[in-house]
Amino acid sequence: MRVDLLHAFSNTDNKRPWNEVLDQARRRIIRADQLGIDGFWLGEHHFDHIGIDQSPNPVVLLADLASRTESIRIGIAAVILPIWHPVRLAEDIALLDHMTGGRLDVALSRGVLQAEIINFNAEADRKDDALSKEIFAEHLDILRAAWTTDPLSWCSKRFEVPHPETKWPDATEEYTDENGRITGLSIIPKPVQPGGPALYSVTDTPGGFAGAAKQGLNVITWFPTRSTLDDLNAVYHSEVDASLLAPHEPRNSAVLRGCLIAPTDDEARALAEPQVRAKFEFINKVRGLGIWLDRGEDPTDSTLQEMDPFDLLFERDHLLIGSPETVATKMIEMAQNHQIEHWLLSPYCSEDDAVVDQTLRLLAEEVLPKVRASA
Repeated sequence: MRVDLLHAFSNTDNKRPWNEVLDQARRRIIRADQLGIDGFWLGEHHFDHIGIDQSPNPVVLLADLASRTESIRIGIAAVILPIWHPVRLAEDIALLDHMTGGRLDVALSRGVLQAEIINFNAEADRKDDALSKEIFAEHLDILRAAWTTDPLSWCSKRFEVPHPETKWPDATEEYTDENGRITGLSIIPKPVQPGGPALYSVTDTPGGFAGAAKQGLNVITWFPTRSTLDDLNAVYHSEVDASLLAPHEPRNSAVLRGCLIAPTDDEARALAEPQVRAKFEFINKVRGLGIWLDRGEDPTDSTLQEMDPFDLLFERDHLLIGSPETVATKMIEMAQNHQIEHWLLSPYCSEDDAVVDQTLRLLAEEVLPKVRASA
């Protein structure tokens, strides 16, 4: 049973100096490492003037954070793959793998917010879904090739590696042809982990799960719950069985859930409920009520539409909020009923050090011993 944290660089309305935001992340990863939390993940986000998650370069950020830890695994969830040059990304991730001593995991995404995608690579705009997937697939192939082949050469309509005019003084024969022309590049360093870090896809659709399996990627998912989650994992299993590419990790998806732990259920709910309601209302505007529901539930059902958001989400296992006993019980039941082997927990009230510190301490001291013993 693996239990990780997903950290957001929250800075609501840009009220705090950014060095304070960074220092908070430093304190949090150090504390998580000391408490025996298994992993610590960051996302990639750009141009976030609202301050939901200001994380423009997770590779650089994690290089700093990882240097302050000893054993916790380090994760990126997720790199917006189409907006990077894949060879440069391969170099950066390989170097970070060395800097973490092989503790690195990397999730990949086609991007969610249009502004983040088109201002770096307009061709990858997801309004053309097929083209977006094509670009992602090629970048993934180049990333893996850069980690596993030497010399690296690649020729397509988007990339020519090496560039035909490349010159390199005294290049050795494995990188040149009989005329001394450079035919391949050495990508240095290769990752510590053979073949590169474990790679994940962040997705919540049958097509996304099937695509991840076909590309040999593990899966991280947020919204699917109960039988919907089971159905998606079944799609993934079927495609893995038919694919030649096996993922690194157990075949069930890693599950992301919001978390807040306090001495009592009432205290935890009082702290988290304003954010739960705000997130619920925002997601409903973007994705609709159905994203939260179980298989067979009707998003137009007036009973569901009129439910208190906290109660609706808690009953459908979207919230790990409550006392240590309540959270442990819910995690154990979900793990047993839906074969969950890997959690990513996103703390509510993430800008409040006292609240998050309490959540981490109770998680480590009172929840995880029960959860791991049950597993």
